[in-house]
Amino acid sequence: MTASARRSEPLAESLAHLDRLAEECGIRLEHAFPVATLTTLRVGGPVDRLATAATVDELIAALALAHGAGVPAGVLGKGSDIVVADAGIRGLVVRNRADEMVIDGDLVRAASGVAMATVVKRCTAAALTGIEFGISIPGSVGGAVWANAGAHGGEMKDVVLSVDTWSVAKGVATMANAACAFGYRDSRFKKSGEIVLGTVIELAGGDADDIAARVAASRAQRTATQPLADQNAGSVFRNPPGDHAGRLIDAAGLKGFRIGTAQVSRLHANFIIVDRTGSAADVRGVGDHVRRVVADTHGVELQYEIEFVGEWGPADAWATATSRLAGV
Repeated sequence: MTASARRSEPLAESLAHLDRLAEECGIRLEHAFPVATLTTLRVGGPVDRLATAATVDELIAALALAHGAGVPAGVLGKGSDIVVADAGIRGLVVRNRADEMVIDGDLVRAASGVAMATVVKRCTAAALTGIEFGISIPGSVGGAVWANAGAHGGEMKDVVLSVDTWSVAKGVATMANAACAFGYRDSRFKKSGEIVLGTVIELAGGDADDIAARVAASRAQRTATQPLADQNAGSVFRNPPGDHAGRLIDAAGLKGFRIGTAQVSRLHANFIIVDRTGSAADVRGVGDHVRRVVADTHGVELQYEIEFVGEWGPADAWATATSRLAGV
């Protein structure tokens, strides 16, 4: 028996236990689900089990069930900024469709599954300003908080008042902005294992027409400068201090560089686009090549902004994928 086969035996038993618990609780699980179809890049293999949560309570229930069965679990929002391994994901993925959102004066309470575009549109209609940058964030509220996503000079830490979370150790908890350890495309949630359930956003009143104009301008800029018609996962690398990853990649002559089914976009160098029959290995191969060339050419080591999740190798698997999926 191979080492990988020996490793899979305990998980297979845990998955069978999860199936029994889910049936008892009335939670529907889909087996060997092609999770790539739920991502913007649309590459990668299946996940062992998929559950869909329509509410925050259902999200917590599915995660708690997985913990009780000893099955690793993660949460998937709108599926941007991730590359699923060709071998797929071991364990449970909970598709987050919790989309409750309430506007109360200048405060917006949004569940983690709400699309950022939805938040922006509803806040624009309510003449609330401060979140216009969110129209260029293709993911969910949970993923935006998790990554401290930003665009056009704004980021989530500027508007988040508090965040509701769930974890095995603490259950449901609420923490203020200052406790979230927000940094450039970073937060405590990338490391803590706490799942983002929702957030309270604090905005300000403004002129509806002015707000709508800024949103439209941001949308137009994104359309003109990003390869939205191609399969992509968003910006591949973080911008290094004082520079832009796209500029460095372009200056290194890497626009259009291809490995197999994946290539650096000719429209925006900080995007990797993939063919319809693309492979995750090709995407990672292109990304790693870009990092090496930029380091050799400019002396700058680019850091990935996209997350590689799933079973990439014996040491990867779910050791890091669980936290990486939390709210994406």
